[in-house]
Amino acid sequence: MATVSDYTGWNLRKAVADAREHHVKSVSYADASRLGRSVLHTTNWKVCSQSRSAGTYSTATKLAFKIVVANESCAHPPRSSSGGTSGGTSGGTSSSGASSSSGGGSSSSGGSTSTGGGSTTTQVCSIRSNAGNCYHAGQFCRNADVGATTTDAAGRRITCGYQANANRWHY
Repeated sequence: MATVSDYTGWNLRKAVADAREHHVKSVSYADASRLGRSVLHTTNWKVCSQSRSAGTYSTATKLAFKIVVANESCAHPPRSSSGGTSGGTSGGTSSSGASSSSGGGSSSSGGSTSTGGGSTTTQVCSIRSNAGNCYHAGQFCRNADVGATTTDAAGRRITCGYQANANRWHY
């Protein structure tokens, strides 16, 4: 039997680990915002809702979380600064036997956030090329941007770092 807790408000990494300890077969998660962001480190995200309510189920139980970056509001997830929505939802799946380690890394959130009047907005492409364009994963980045994090045009978090013998933007 699998025991499912109410994981609302939990850190994603801890929620996934706890669910596995209680024999949940698989756990999946997706960004609750309309930005379609990918999860790079599960420690930087929190659970807003789940597909199964707390209770005891068969070991074949599958659990799905809707999540936001840890410092964001579940009640008002960020939207793109243009007001539009991005297509698709990125997320992840953690099946039994898969690794749950998050590796090292920055704890900054996807995009930059600013608070004013009680609302949170996410800026897409807070760092732009000299021509004013959004960067994409795989493109070269400036020496001044090494270690910096921004988002691409779809709102996915990218970081400038040394990769493939050069400074490049990567997920």
